[in-house]
Order: sequence, then structure tokens, then C-alpha cells
Amino acid sequence: LSPAAPRHTQLRRLSFDLSGLPPSAPELAAFLADDSPQAYERAVDRLLKSPHYGERMAMWWLDAARYSDTDGFQQ
Repeated sequence: LSPAAPRHTQLRRLSFDLSGLPPSAPELAAFLADDSPQAYERAVDRLLKSPHYGERMAMWWLDAARYSDTDGFQQ
């Protein structure tokens, strides 16, 4: 198996996967300062509560429904 990724890489991957955005500098600093075993779980919970998570998940549904903002598309 490959070795575990560095902590900053783990947060970056998690943030891109759940929100589509990189972690902010304060988020990264807080994550790196938290040495508890629950740090990763707390980061997951924070990202799942973020409105950006909802926007990212809605993107797939809007694409599946062929949503568009064009005016007069149906006429």
C-alpha cells in the first residue's frame, strides 16, 4: 500500500471532493494545528454542513435534468 498522504494533502483532497473548492488558509491552519484523532472527522462534518457541499451535489442533479438558464429555451 502507498503511505498515507501528508495532512495538508488530505484536507485539500477532501475539500475538493466535497465542495469543489480548495481549503482556505485559516481552515488549513486550523486542521494542521488540530492533532486529535478526530480532526479528519471534524473536517468532514464541517464540509458537509457547508453550502458549497450542497451546490456541488446539486450540480449533478441539474445536469441530469438538463437545467439551463436560457430565456425562451422552450419556445
